[in-house]
Amino acid sequence: MDRPHPIANSRKVAFKRMKTMDAKQNTDAAKLPIAIILPHAGLDIPPEFRGRLAIGEDQIFNEADVYTDLIFDFKDRVTHWVRFPYARALIDVNRPEDPGMLKRIGDGVVKDVTSYGQSVFKPNQRPDLTEERAIIHRYWQPWHEQLAAIAADPNVRLVIDAHSMAARGPKKYDPQQKMRPKACVSNLGDRQGNLRNGYPRTTMLAADLRFLGREVERRMEKMSSLCPIEEPSSVSLNEPYWGGWDLKAHGLESRQPWAMIEVSRALYVGPQDGNTPAQPPNMEQIEQLREAIWEAIAALYWRLEEQSA
Repeated sequence: MDRPHPIANSRKVAFKRMKTMDAKQNTDAAKLPIAIILPHAGLDIPPEFRGRLAIGEDQIFNEADVYTDLIFDFKDRVTHWVRFPYARALIDVNRPEDPGMLKRIGDGVVKDVTSYGQSVFKPNQRPDLTEERAIIHRYWQPWHEQLAAIAADPNVRLVIDAHSMAARGPKKYDPQQKMRPKACVSNLGDRQGNLRNGYPRTTMLAADLRFLGREVERRMEKMSSLCPIEEPSSVSLNEPYWGGWDLKAHGLESRQPWAMIEVSRALYVGPQDGNTPAQPPNMEQIEQLREAIWEAIAALYWRLEEQSA
């Protein structure tokens, strides 16, 4: 576990290929004042955890929002692009630091179990409370300082919280392991994008979230999946995910609208469970997804600009 994850080299090759494409397409294009945040794309292992893990490379791969840093690779198109480099199977910056606020036991900043119910640490190797507080200070706090700065920046006009999801719900999150749609867009609201019970506001107006959902759906309509997906709708609102801690902590009081986009890994990885072997990126599918998602985000941005004019 001390060596780099085996898909690291294939990711570097993919980034190089896509950077060359962007250079050709965006030489004279101005960046849009959009922030893309990627809390779960990383696969790195923090040095504090080496030799202590009960899970291996495949389990880390299946827990990650793998290759979202390729799908949402808009660094040459937006003003802010931030990616947390460490594996969310180990450190999850999209969770509150207070354990009392967790929805599921063991699903905090420092993980105890994977979404498939596998223990993360070997017996007696989990960080104690003192070490956990140090880890939160070292990794979680700087991430949220970045997001707070973005939320307070009046020059940022839109924030996209970028994720992916397994084709079926993992059993720790979804005991029935239901099939999921091609994508989900979220604003901390209900299934129509309106206010959810107990929340005073959403992170984006319902009409704008519905617009984003339609744009994503229209552009994904002809994309094939590598395994079954939920029908009939290919894009849902706030289901199965309505937003994580990043949206709750920063998107509700921000200077700009925030939306989360979840892309099904049915489109570019295929069926997964906790032990599915790690695989290199399917660039044909990823490049199609990348352009479809960008067109939808850009359409939303220009809609918001027209509204504020």
